[in-house]
Amino acid sequence: MMGGATLMSDPLEKYRKKRDPAGTNEPFGAEHTVRSDAGGGRFVIHQHAASRMHYDLRLEIGGTLQSFAIPKGITLDPSEKHLAVHTEDHPVEYLRFEDVIPEGNYGAGAMIVWDTGTYTLLEADGPQSMARGKLDFVLSGFKAKGRFALIATGRRKAAQGLARTQGMAAEWLLIKKNDQFAAPGKNLAELHPRSVVSGFSVTDLKRKVELGQAWEHAAQELAAAHPMLAKQAPLDQALPMVVEHGQAPHRSPHHLYELKLDGVRILAHKLNNEVSLRYRSGRSCTRSYSDIARCLEHLPVSELLIDGEIVAFDENGRPNFGLLGPRIMAKRPGEVQQAQNKVPVVFFGFDLLKLGATDLRHVPLEKRKQLLGQILPGSGFTRTLDHIVQHGDALWSLVQQQQLEGMVVKRLGTPYSVGPEASGNWIKLKRAVDEDYAVIGYSQGERGALKALLVAQYGPAGWVYQGRVGTGFSNRDRIALVKMLKDIVTPEPCCTIPDDVRATYTAPQLVIKVKHQGHSNSGHLRAASFQGIHEAKAAMDCTLRAPAGARPSDDDEELSRLNAAPSVLAPSTQRGPLSSGLVQLTNLDKVYFPEDGYTKGHLIDYYAQIAPAMLPHLKGRPVVLVRYPDGIHGKNFYQWRAPEKSPPWLRTFELYDEEKQRERGSNKSAFIVDSVDALLHIANLGCIPLHVLAGRETSPTHCDFLTIDFDLGERPLADGVRLALSLREILDELGLVGFPKTSGQRGLHVLVPLGPGISFESAKLMCELLGRIVLSRHADIATMQRRVDKRADKVYIDTGQTGRSRTIVAPYSVRAFPGARVSTPLFWNEVHLALDPALFTIETVPSRVELRGDPMSGLLESRPDMQSVMQSLARWTGF
Repeated sequence: MMGGATLMSDPLEKYRKKRDPAGTNEPFGAEHTVRSDAGGGRFVIHQHAASRMHYDLRLEIGGTLQSFAIPKGITLDPSEKHLAVHTEDHPVEYLRFEDVIPEGNYGAGAMIVWDTGTYTLLEADGPQSMARGKLDFVLSGFKAKGRFALIATGRRKAAQGLARTQGMAAEWLLIKKNDQFAAPGKNLAELHPRSVVSGFSVTDLKRKVELGQAWEHAAQELAAAHPMLAKQAPLDQALPMVVEHGQAPHRSPHHLYELKLDGVRILAHKLNNEVSLRYRSGRSCTRSYSDIARCLEHLPVSELLIDGEIVAFDENGRPNFGLLGPRIMAKRPGEVQQAQNKVPVVFFGFDLLKLGATDLRHVPLEKRKQLLGQILPGSGFTRTLDHIVQHGDALWSLVQQQQLEGMVVKRLGTPYSVGPEASGNWIKLKRAVDEDYAVIGYSQGERGALKALLVAQYGPAGWVYQGRVGTGFSNRDRIALVKMLKDIVTPEPCCTIPDDVRATYTAPQLVIKVKHQGHSNSGHLRAASFQGIHEAKAAMDCTLRAPAGARPSDDDEELSRLNAAPSVLAPSTQRGPLSSGLVQLTNLDKVYFPEDGYTKGHLIDYYAQIAPAMLPHLKGRPVVLVRYPDGIHGKNFYQWRAPEKSPPWLRTFELYDEEKQRERGSNKSAFIVDSVDALLHIANLGCIPLHVLAGRETSPTHCDFLTIDFDLGERPLADGVRLALSLREILDELGLVGFPKTSGQRGLHVLVPLGPGISFESAKLMCELLGRIVLSRHADIATMQRRVDKRADKVYIDTGQTGRSRTIVAPYSVRAFPGARVSTPLFWNEVHLALDPALFTIETVPSRVELRGDPMSGLLESRPDMQSVMQSLARWTGF
């Protein structure tokens, strides 16, 4: 096995031996699940158009995916038994893999995520069930539902020994158990041919570029057939069209009728390969619903803007806003992923504003929806919201029978009118009244448990008390609400409260959604029930309803004032285990990553959590800060010198500048970050990335490691991966070890330890030679030309990051880049064509390190035979 960071035990060895990481786009990582698989886990069913069409059922067991190839697909008929061939374990990243595996690779062909979800084991745990040859489980997917069994055939025991030595797969049978989901004579594979991720069939996937071009051409034709009559606001300033309360016909040939979904309104924007999601207020929520964003990334169009709604379904299949609470409330790193695992959601698009370069807002409603239906045709994570033309009375009957939220009536032939002005063309009819209210106080019962919330709305004369909300809370809600409200307690109420009401008063900042049955004679809510926190709305937008006869905008469709009030959900920083509490943290609510909503507090939280893994890479090593006091889009500056008023316990070290020593002099004392307190101190200064030198304070003239930086420019990451893997082969031949990491943006770094006593002059020469050798093998995609205008769209092999005053971004450093990406050390088996640096963020990296350790932990313990290495280099290069 070639040198570098690898896992000691590799359950995916057989999987990797069949695949070339530089040739296939399949994942190679060894990501481990954080959930226990004792009672189940996640599953995926792939439809795979390889040499023969088949389906692959993959169950998350023991940190990998146990995979079964099923030629005939998933049946609903209990009388049928479908062959299921147990194949090699697959990495858990395969749960979201969908692509065309290139020709010449094992398993070449189109593969779609035909279904996915969770499964529950009914007997024993996963490993035990596999060992005994029987899996009894319940699938909860978009398509596959109910009880199934996988049973090993009689051949399994005889074949199992050969399977391990000769690759013979064991044969099992997939059986559908008789339950409410059973349907004799029906095969799910034939009923539902599309991916739940992209909406493509396997045939579509092979021609998705052609499909994208056809969609964009159709948009151009639609726009040309319906000329724009008036100038419209720029799309980047567009606010969602307002849905109004009011009266509308239940049956009309001039209207279409849609279900009113009890979720959150979302504008989804795809530009090239990046997807951003935002609430109607304009506030970003991409990271809260990154699973939806990843699905929209699959759409093969240059640009896309969709108006829609994200919903979560209850056990009866009804949209339920309250279930979105964990998604909306999750703020801290790690919480978002847990919320995604716990609360699956679906995005329903109901209008198409832009496709490619074409603005479609002036095109008639029904034409926009028809084209949207072609783009989102599936029934998985992303869908087009269905509608009925003329017969709204039938839909209203369904709303009443199923106790749904209501319906929206839209006039045919109309354009999309951006807010905040109402057009009168979209009217909402609601089965029951639900509104948004600002919390202005709370009462507690025995042992401090939440009893009720006091709520108000804002009118022309100020805040007006609207009553109490005392039902609808889960135990978790009660605990979380009291914790949040304690931070905004005030001595006096913001408005007049009845004398008989006893409560603790709060500033009107937290907004909640309340379902009720109107108002009592006193003007207070009747039968009010808590539905959830409305994160996307500002308190001042909880306005009193207009007098009878008026037609105001529906309160839960009004536009929030972005950042109108301070967040009550600001992070509370967790300090690492080595912190002594010396650091006074300030301005934790300041937003540093506006596209994602990450604050300074989130940044400090991350550095506190990652400190045990990061500090060994910083110990005794001067660092250079890059400070962003106003966030990633504000001013920024490098800071080599520690400020004069730095705390006395913070150590510094005087640097040597080989290029500007005369100009700058010797008074250049850099930070030494050797404790959690020091790390938190510089993060509190607004430092986002940290850059380290390759020398230490004890040996400043010696180079511990050299760095080769693969700067992609506009090239795809796949090119950088190929170069890094080629470098690994070269290092292995020389007897050196490379440690790869993401740059935290788009590129890749490989750090090569040199052992003690190597001068920077020798390290720079070796780095240059290694770069030249890589270039000689990949001149078609790489260059070492330092001038950008002469690189000819090739990957730049940057060997200039090695030097006495040269720095490289530190392992586990956050980058000033949307998504709060982290420069993350990798195992070599994670360096493959499907590598996605966007997955390594301040949310995901701490749990990754906790589960898997630091892939770069052996960087400074390596002691290569440098004399032998130099002799080999001399033979190769002729020196």
